[in-house]
Amino acid sequence: MMRLASEVSIRHQPDADENVIPTSEVLLQGIASGTLVSGAVLEAAVQWRSFYLLFLTDDVPFEEGLNIHLLDKRGALQDSATLGGAYSSGHFHDLLLGDGDTLSFRFIGDTIWHLELLQHPQFRLPLVSEPAGVSRRLGFSRHFILRGNPKPQAS
Repeated sequence: MMRLASEVSIRHQPDADENVIPTSEVLLQGIASGTLVSGAVLEAAVQWRSFYLLFLTDDVPFEEGLNIHLLDKRGALQDSATLGGAYSSGHFHDLLLGDGDTLSFRFIGDTIWHLELLQHPQFRLPLVSEPAGVSRRLGFSRHFILRGNPKPQAS
């Protein structure tokens, strides 16, 4: 069962260099977790089992990215993915929580994205296991799968 998690918030970490990807500290029940994640604006936080799934945008006009982070109940980062790319812009909306381990939302070119949370980490091949527009840190496992078919954006 999933639910919106109002007990999760963020505190944006200001940076003097505007070319640096914005970061924020995750707060659970208003208490700092010590975990820094990429993103400046918390669009939504969802609780799934004992995990939190956070959706943060970068707050960069004309090049908006969506950062998706999975944290455990203590706020430790388990997995992350980023949607977006150079000169792409999106608006996070239409979040629909499923009955089990899936949810959907719209972002970039009105693409419907489906996210499946995994009960156990799953093997992945870096660079080839993700749809266009999705990037992750180098690694061989993932805790959630993103599916979507983004359309090219007009200039």
